[in-house]
Amino acid sequence: MSIEHTDTGDIYVEPRNEVVITVGYPGSGKGTHVKPLLAKGYQCFNRDSIGGGTNKDDSGIYREAQKAFDAGCRRFVFDNTYGTIQARSAAITFAKSVGLPIRVLWLQTTLEQAQLFASRRQVQRLGKLLRKEEYKAHSKDANMFPPGAQYAYRKRFEPPTTVEGFTHVKPVPVAVTWGSEYTNKALILDFDGTLRETPDEKACPYPRTTAEVKVPAGRGDKLREYLDKGYRLLGASNQSGISRMPDDPKFVSEEAAKRCFAETCRQLGVDIEVLYATERGGPPQSFWRKPVTGMAVLHIERHKLDPRQCICVGDWTSDKSFAERAGFQFVWAHEFFA
Repeated sequence: MSIEHTDTGDIYVEPRNEVVITVGYPGSGKGTHVKPLLAKGYQCFNRDSIGGGTNKDDSGIYREAQKAFDAGCRRFVFDNTYGTIQARSAAITFAKSVGLPIRVLWLQTTLEQAQLFASRRQVQRLGKLLRKEEYKAHSKDANMFPPGAQYAYRKRFEPPTTVEGFTHVKPVPVAVTWGSEYTNKALILDFDGTLRETPDEKACPYPRTTAEVKVPAGRGDKLREYLDKGYRLLGASNQSGISRMPDDPKFVSEEAAKRCFAETCRQLGVDIEVLYATERGGPPQSFWRKPVTGMAVLHIERHKLDPRQCICVGDWTSDKSFAERAGFQFVWAHEFFA
């Protein structure tokens, strides 16, 4: 996957003595967008370049920039989220102190796109998608953050304007594209209410034992039709019962959930590679639970899928949102298996 700007305009003008800052969500693709400037001789400063730093203290960035200025640098890029007037004020102060104009590249990445980019970064760098309990082990890596960091950014965000002291504020539309190696197609299948019937919606919307698994007639035949057409069969299921306490009537152990997946496939007569999210509903604590697209990213990367050729089948609006955010086609389960 790559990140593209859909309207370059005057984003990358001929190099000149100036300061450029990026504005956008954590994970919005800022690093990708500054590469053309770096190729033209601009020097980049961010927390990674100074060996760390926090959202509350970026002073080290400007100290290093001042050293670079004293050494002759006149083209600067400050690569950060810069979501508030206060956060941007230090960059403006630096530009004024060295007598350089300062402009903004404001990435128009949506929250949903930023979630997609952030989850893909995890998969590429770690070979997996982090569960909520795993973030603590990566707390010193500014690039390994949970969705909460992006929601917090959205809540406090203040749009940049020239009133602050910028010479120019350029909104940069962002699009998601996938590389030429992403060519395969798949059915992305929800389980509960899609492949198998819900045992008792009021008591529990998912099976807790294999005895509760019931696959309606004809579903396996439909899936085999798509296997014959070259589609992979991949599952993406929210299994919140795993996160409940054992005395909760809706609790299901992880091993029991796996057995229920296996029994579903047995009744269907097909093999499905299943990913499942264990979190309960509410604000997402990782990129796993639908409609967040972490499971989609994992499948895409593992199988080099072309999302445009993939069909997601589900029965909840969260399935539909999941599909749309990932770039999959979506079909309601009752229509697909009609």
